[in-house]
Amino acid sequence: MQKYKNFPYYFLFILFVLIISQKINFVIRGTPIGGHSWNQILKNMPCTIILTLIWAFISNQGMYEIIKKKAADAIIANKRIEERGKYHSAPNTHECRVCGYYSEDFPWGEDGRSPSYSICPCCGVQFGKEDISLESIKKYRDEWICKGEIWFDKSKKNEDWDIVKQMKDIPNDFK
Repeated sequence: MQKYKNFPYYFLFILFVLIISQKINFVIRGTPIGGHSWNQILKNMPCTIILTLIWAFISNQGMYEIIKKKAADAIIANKRIEERGKYHSAPNTHECRVCGYYSEDFPWGEDGRSPSYSICPCCGVQFGKEDISLESIKKYRDEWICKGEIWFDKSKKNEDWDIVKQMKDIPNDFK
């Protein structure tokens, strides 16, 4: 029952808040709320406990889902880091892994292992996100070619651009 290990803490906290809110005189929109005697608070206790159970359950479920999502995200992030380690580029490589476009910067850093997360002006791939594995590179390349090899940033396209010539510049490990 790992899922409900924090339930007693939520229950006690919410119960405390509800009891204190009944004891302290709050004014909301000119209407006093609370300020009850201890006898009135004890008389309201069954209703207070039911409300507390409901809110504690809802709080517990919400926090459990948040923690579960964070754990799943951490697993995915670790997997991406492992994949990035497998599919690094050669150091000092300027070419895009998908289309072979020569970039002034290093798409995967000077060491070939640190993606810049910038976007290729030719095919539009985001370095370090969509070109993380050989499978994702080939899939992105096939989709880009099927769409007609449309340039992401048309202002950087040369008049004499030749896709066949450019694709020859794709690093050998990613063809």
